[in-house]
Amino acid sequence: MKNDLPAGIMPNYRQQIPPELLACRGKWVRHEMVRPGVIRHLAGDGTAILTVRILLPPNGLLSAATLRQLARWIRVYALTGRRTSRQGFEFVGVRPELLDNFLAELAASGFPAGGTGNSLHQIKCCTSFIHCQNAAVDAPSIAKTLADYLYPAFFHQDLPAPLKISVSGCPNQCGGGVEADIGISGYFATVPRVDDAGLMAANIDFGHLISGCPVGAIRPRQVEGGTTVVINAERCIRCTSCIQVAPEGIKPGPERFVAIAVGGHGGNNRRGPEMAAVVFSRVPARPLDYAAICERVQRIIACWRDRGKRGERLAGFLERLGWPAFLKAVGASPVADIFDNHFPFAGLRRDLHLR
Repeated sequence: MKNDLPAGIMPNYRQQIPPELLACRGKWVRHEMVRPGVIRHLAGDGTAILTVRILLPPNGLLSAATLRQLARWIRVYALTGRRTSRQGFEFVGVRPELLDNFLAELAASGFPAGGTGNSLHQIKCCTSFIHCQNAAVDAPSIAKTLADYLYPAFFHQDLPAPLKISVSGCPNQCGGGVEADIGISGYFATVPRVDDAGLMAANIDFGHLISGCPVGAIRPRQVEGGTTVVINAERCIRCTSCIQVAPEGIKPGPERFVAIAVGGHGGNNRRGPEMAAVVFSRVPARPLDYAAICERVQRIIACWRDRGKRGERLAGFLERLGWPAFLKAVGASPVADIFDNHFPFAGLRRDLHLR
């Protein structure tokens, strides 16, 4: 049987891979950390490839000038480049004899190499207000502020294990807040507000509106002049799906906060992937004053750094230490306060399951 991809609309990704990498396809056996931001990949036949990982702006937003600069660096120093799943960038196949010069040029240009091994990796986030109508908070600005606040942690590999932080602007979790070691999720503290007159004037498809709610919180309601809807506050998870369908008649609530969750991961262990559980709810997120968020995240990291074992991710650390001891150490509310009917825990689980 021919070992090739079927013809299709999208370009064949193999055509983008240099011959040196294609020759090692399926032969890699392990990788090792050379220094912060530098990874050596080893193949079974002894081939070694250097990869340099750099930090990018929040959400991986790049200008045309930056893309041209990345392309120039690939031509001079490496075989190819790739965008990482955490919105960073890697230069693959860096020439060993040029490594030191390359790292110096990257640092001088504001693209430091880091975020590998037992350090803080690139902080991932969604776009939020850049081009999303559902955002409760501005995830990229929170990610940028956190990255500045925790900057040394990108390069000092003194953590028990890799640390991944993700920021989502709303409960839809495009930024992956529930699957990270530390997840920050924006949410609306109140249910969306229904403008009966505006909703009826917009001639909305009520079937689409009601069926689009992931938790069945919307029901039709008869009023003078026609049909509108009512939102069940006990079931609503503030995901803004209804606002996407009927922006003329349903508006988000005014109060907005973030919830900080701990212990999520998408990797494979004996229990499989897990979602994070909320430690701090209703944390203020005032643009561009995110001191309350940074200070709480720092408490979580400090507790883990001081008490965690080598190779122990935050989820395993929490399991070993126990929630009561952890909450006390970071100054969070008792466990009983987490299991409520608000978005940050029960509502979030309900949302993901029903979607």
